[in-house]
Amino acid sequence: MSGRIVVTGASGFIGRRLVPLLAGQGYAVVEAGRRPGPHGAPFVAIGDIHGGTEWRAALEGADAVIHLAGLAHRPDAPEADFVAVNDHGTRRLVEQAAGADVRAIVHVGSIAARLAGPEPDHGYGRSKRAGEAHVLRFAEGGRTGIVLRPPLVYGFDAPGNWQRLQKLAASGVPLPFGAVGNRRSLLAVENLCSAVAAALATGLRGAATGSYEIADEGTVSLAGMLRALRRGMGLPARLVPVPAALLRLGARATGRAHLAGMLFDDLTVDPLPFMRAFGWKPQIATREGMEESGRRFMTTRRPGRR
Repeated sequence: MSGRIVVTGASGFIGRRLVPLLAGQGYAVVEAGRRPGPHGAPFVAIGDIHGGTEWRAALEGADAVIHLAGLAHRPDAPEADFVAVNDHGTRRLVEQAAGADVRAIVHVGSIAARLAGPEPDHGYGRSKRAGEAHVLRFAEGGRTGIVLRPPLVYGFDAPGNWQRLQKLAASGVPLPFGAVGNRRSLLAVENLCSAVAAALATGLRGAATGSYEIADEGTVSLAGMLRALRRGMGLPARLVPVPAALLRLGARATGRAHLAGMLFDDLTVDPLPFMRAFGWKPQIATREGMEESGRRFMTTRRPGRR
């Protein structure tokens, strides 16, 4: 493989793994963001992302852009903040990429874009959906725009909900989720990075513009997540089978109905269209990946940390 590839958000959870993967495949990677990643790739400082961000120095001579940067894991942030970064910031990047004759953009979005409705707490999803639209319009000029919609991406150092779930599992206390048999799609961060690399290779050939949902194969319940994490952590499962209906009632009574939805609802993703279009297959199975996440979470925690 060859080509000059700009990666935004290269110092983040996904970017830290993606940059060395792409470099190992022969790409010349340029990191664009507020701070460089840990691998010593050429870096162009961008600053905060919004509708006026200046990307052109990073985009000079670029063949493709992988857009990872965005605002997430901030449930209390006002919708205007999400719009500024995920909508207007992406629009600005796309406009300047078109002006720099970039051939392809691979945008890592979120399954929240599919789920977003009018509810106030869906501002993140609406902003991600708006950002996706800019990337797909980029392709109207004979270029390639590929949008990937992952569900929850997991790994031992993942932020957000997965980090909270790992901390809960590591507590070792009995948990009332043994009867929660919902179906959730997840995506190992390593599988996501390999999917991005597959999308990039195809996009540079000028093919497969569109929006694709990606995930590990199969689904897992909340109880299954906790069992796998605790198995990796070397802890007993200690899951008490309280009916999910009672847990939902308790969550609503304490004003946590949204949290109950995240914990107990189904959320499934079909990766087959992406697998067929890009010849991709996830290499890490969900349960093994979760066990490894739990193991590494425990071994990398600071002594005495809870």
